[in-house]
Amino acid sequence: MPKHLEGVLEKTSNLELCPPENSQPQSEELVLFHNLYNYIPTVCICVDIHGKILSVNKFGAESLGYSLEELTQRHITSLFAPLDQRKLSDGLSNLLREGSAHKIVNWELCLHCPNSDIIWVKVVARILPQENGNLVAEHQSQDKSIGKTPVILMVCEDITEHKRSEDSLRESEQRFHNMADHAPVMLWMSGVDTMYSFFNQSWLDFTGRSLKQELGWGWLEGLHPEDRDLCIQTYTSAFKTREKFQMEYRLKRADGTYCWVLDTGIPRFTPRGNFAGYIGSAIDITERKLAEVALAASQQATQKQLEEMELLNRLKDEFLSTVSHELRTPLTNMKMAIQMLGIALNQEPCSILAVAVSESELSKANRYFQILNNECDREINLINNFLDLQRLDSNTEPLVMETMEVNSWLTKVVHLFQARHYICDHDLSLNISPNLPNLICDPFSLERILIELLNNACKFSPPGSKISITVQESLDCMQFQVENFGVEIPTAEFSRIFDKFYRIPSNDPWKQGGTGLGLALVKKLIIYLGGTIFVESKYNSTCFTVQLPLIQQED
Repeated sequence: MPKHLEGVLEKTSNLELCPPENSQPQSEELVLFHNLYNYIPTVCICVDIHGKILSVNKFGAESLGYSLEELTQRHITSLFAPLDQRKLSDGLSNLLREGSAHKIVNWELCLHCPNSDIIWVKVVARILPQENGNLVAEHQSQDKSIGKTPVILMVCEDITEHKRSEDSLRESEQRFHNMADHAPVMLWMSGVDTMYSFFNQSWLDFTGRSLKQELGWGWLEGLHPEDRDLCIQTYTSAFKTREKFQMEYRLKRADGTYCWVLDTGIPRFTPRGNFAGYIGSAIDITERKLAEVALAASQQATQKQLEEMELLNRLKDEFLSTVSHELRTPLTNMKMAIQMLGIALNQEPCSILAVAVSESELSKANRYFQILNNECDREINLINNFLDLQRLDSNTEPLVMETMEVNSWLTKVVHLFQARHYICDHDLSLNISPNLPNLICDPFSLERILIELLNNACKFSPPGSKISITVQESLDCMQFQVENFGVEIPTAEFSRIFDKFYRIPSNDPWKQGGTGLGLALVKKLIIYLGGTIFVESKYNSTCFTVQLPLIQQED
């Protein structure tokens, strides 16, 4: 049986010739080399030119899951996977064929050792030089004759974990490429040199270009010429500061059409924090851009229409205001003439009888006079209400705030209403809570509100029915309620009764008429005073509730 490597190391014909004092250090040196060889933490194997194992260190044999005896004279290729056996055999043959003392070769091979945890090794091999410089190893045959054959030293490094990491990285990269190619957005990556190094399949399908055409700065060829410089500036500026960036540009689609895309880039860093480049995504925003353009055009058109409507409204208001003022003068003259006619009818009955006017004709004259007087008042109220609404809309009517003692003030207002509306034969009742606080308000506006509500109640309730005015404090408000009985307002009409010129259909059985501006003016005045109004109508009654804030008096 051939000697192990330790036999090779011990071979020396001069040991017997050495004096005792020289042999002892050499023996210790041999033991040191023997231990170093056996326990060095790597696999060391010596093979002959036929691939037969001559020697294995003890650590190596244990790492491979064998004993020294099991490995000696075994063919070296039997330790490796079938797919790598030919690679190893060809590599050793080439090494022996070249026969260079300085030639060192290496391979990464997969082991086939069932009892070993090592799967992958990096094999470094060379031919061992001898003491005389020849690339041979001396061994003794059975007849003690001396022969010379090359010996190959193979050092096997365990790279199993490294290979597993490579496999994991390869699998991770494969997963990334698979995910990136099937992502519904266009993806790209660049390196530390600013050059683009990756585009996913979505990008290539969108542009209709190959990966080779897009790499580096090739992707710029698909950008609209007007957007190219701005994109380069945005990208390079962000690259210098390692910051996230966004840019919108037009990218040529495969059919030659330029489409708007939103491109977002985020810096990449290694686990150690070193900058590795950028990764980015681009999405097609053409529809959004078209919608923005359409919206801007629509807004511009709408703004123009609003300006035209405001101009028309202003012209309309100016026209109506002018017409109202022009109508007021002749109506004032007509009212004065009607009043003079009334005085004549009342004070000169004898002259009328003298001309033989019958009593029935006199009654007709008085009725015609009453119609003329009522219609003239109606037209004057219409014009006055309209002008008041115009002033409120334009905020040209300043408020004159006064401190009011509600009890005495409201009593005077009700008496004034009764004196002016002597034909109103309803039962008015006034209910004022005691100890009410003073109210800071514009008395003219508040009087106008209550007069309009009372006038409305008289018009739309049967003669002789009750109308109540109630005043009380409610939380931080002064609450006024005007309630009339004998008629209801349909709930469906609540939202429209405060509109200008709106009158509830079939809700005037007594043919009192109206301008359709009274409640509109009431609401405007209440809002102007900072208050609220709401209506309730049920159980054959209608109640308007006005709430005005109680303002604290300054000391």
